[in-house]
Amino acid sequence: MTTFQKIIVGGALAAAVGFEIYQAHQASRLRGQLGDFRQQQAALTVRMGQLEQERDAAVNRLAARAHVPKPAIPAPQFKPAATNAPPDLQTNLHDRYLGKWPQLNAAQVADWLKANHTNAASLLAAFRTSNDPALLREAMEKYPNDPQVALEAVLNSDLSPAEQRQWLNTFEHDDPGNALPNYLSAMNDFNAGQIDQGLQELTAAQGKQYDDYTLARMQNDEEAYASAGYSAAEAETIATQSLIVSQDTQIKQLGVDLVSLANSYSQSGDQTSAQAALQMAMNLGQNMATQSSDAGMINQAVGMAVEKIALSAMDPNSVDASDGQTVQQELDELAQERASRNALVQEATPLIQNLSDQDMQTFDTRRMTFGEVAAMQWVVSKYGSQ
Repeated sequence: MTTFQKIIVGGALAAAVGFEIYQAHQASRLRGQLGDFRQQQAALTVRMGQLEQERDAAVNRLAARAHVPKPAIPAPQFKPAATNAPPDLQTNLHDRYLGKWPQLNAAQVADWLKANHTNAASLLAAFRTSNDPALLREAMEKYPNDPQVALEAVLNSDLSPAEQRQWLNTFEHDDPGNALPNYLSAMNDFNAGQIDQGLQELTAAQGKQYDDYTLARMQNDEEAYASAGYSAAEAETIATQSLIVSQDTQIKQLGVDLVSLANSYSQSGDQTSAQAALQMAMNLGQNMATQSSDAGMINQAVGMAVEKIALSAMDPNSVDASDGQTVQQELDELAQERASRNALVQEATPLIQNLSDQDMQTFDTRRMTFGEVAAMQWVVSKYGSQ
């Protein structure tokens, strides 16, 4: 016998011995399980007999009822009880993607960029829908004078203070009629302790409209998701729910900083400067809250919060020269408006969560066209009385 054959035979013998030992242990364990199984089987046999008796009794009762004459009045019709389907079985787009939107992969992004000639808008949409920072860096390198690239760079890039200032200057230069770059620059100045420069930025923002490109950004993101194979309804819903507007947090903080600055002026006896700072905070809040009707409710809520912060720091009996109302009256009006919006949100939210895919797409289209408030009012008017 060769050495190789001896190894094979020896291994087989060892395996056989080990297997016999294993079988002995298994046999002992299985004998115990078999006893338990027999007990369970006996109990099951008894229960089956009981069920057969119950079945026979039910058949006899039905047979007896077969001879009962049919009543002349038809049986009442009952609506089936509503079922609470688990979230993963619901077809509602709002719930399906809320807080868990998908990200495009490299192949999907490549197809999207190729179809759109890799311009500034397509690179930014690719960055937002894939969360790949390399795409934002590419946009910054290729399109350094695009205001939307500047906004994404300021909000999402890890920039040095010098680079941050450079992109803010670019933002102001390339969109001079927009108040947003002035607000972000003022926030940057305040954080750097350059209060005078920040106040100059706020003065320069007077009379300008606020635009954070929300509609354009959502539209581009929607097209990117659609190009990746998502349905029109899915693409629209994901784009509207996934867009992050981190600039709102900075603007609210800017309002708080202005009120703190006003308090410092007041404590030093400079009431004129204190009132000027509070008026800047009021202008900031009003510009956010009363911008074009297509604004999102979060932007308007931030603006109203800044207004309230500013008004609360003023003398409630002082009169606003622009409308002749006291500060307290303006606070009361603001509270009523906030209450009205909160009531709308509370009524519309459960209705939105139960919209069909088609109605959800209509809602998102109305939100992008007419604004979030108008879209919620449409939902309430259509389904609120049902």
